[in-house]
Amino acid sequence: MEQAKKPNPDGYVHARDAEEYQRLRDQAQMWQRATENIFDRIALAPGMSCLDIGAGPGSVMRLMADRVGPEGSITGLEIDGAIAEQALRDLRAEGGAKFDYVVGNVVALEEVKGAPFDVTFCRLLLMHLHDPVAILEKMHFWTKPGGVVVAQEFDFGSIAVEPLCPAMAEFNRLFEGVFRGHGRNMRAGRQLPAQFEAAGLGLPDGTHCEVKYIPLKDMAAMLIGVYQGLLSAAKELGIADPERANAFRVEMAEAAADGRYYCLTPVLIGAWKRVT
Repeated sequence: MEQAKKPNPDGYVHARDAEEYQRLRDQAQMWQRATENIFDRIALAPGMSCLDIGAGPGSVMRLMADRVGPEGSITGLEIDGAIAEQALRDLRAEGGAKFDYVVGNVVALEEVKGAPFDVTFCRLLLMHLHDPVAILEKMHFWTKPGGVVVAQEFDFGSIAVEPLCPAMAEFNRLFEGVFRGHGRNMRAGRQLPAQFEAAGLGLPDGTHCEVKYIPLKDMAAMLIGVYQGLLSAAKELGIADPERANAFRVEMAEAAADGRYYCLTPVLIGAWKRVT
């Protein structure tokens, strides 16, 4: 078994390495339609300015660029300077909009270069934070009057494999153990309306959710990647088990190859509010 990497000093429970960032790119592709749907509903248009908080490898920034065009500007806020530097190079090489990155921890920042923006956005960020309402308050402050605050978060209550799959039971044991043990929010998506209201935004103008029910063969690599990336955080909590980890990878690959199994994904829930 590979050795678990050291936990991240910034508290991110997943690994921060090339494998994790590739997993995030794959995940972004899986949920691209759900994010594009919201961009259509809020009328993201040419010339607008956007802030993507927790931008990572820049997948959402690329979707924004497709809509704001060469006259628009997009800023990514990212805590990991290495991935921000790489993403900025890639985005500028592809072109399509004006791109910039701010390297920093959103929890500690009070100001962001380029604010206020027409759209402030985050995806799969609030579930990792102990005070999501404080971040929504900052997003509100960094948004122009008439602009829009948008958040998309998972609700993990739906995730399951049918028929019953022993490998999925091990995934749930480790995943839920890490998330609960490190104080992460398993129900962040369904809590967005209440969090928007608590942040002074008021209840959302709209919500959108998407869930997928797909063959396990199309989801197994993602599940294995998530599991592997959580091992260091699991080790901190004393719930990492090398024998179980090895068996999980084998059994998940076998179940994927079997062809009978289907995976119900988490629900990705989005909410948005126009600032007055």
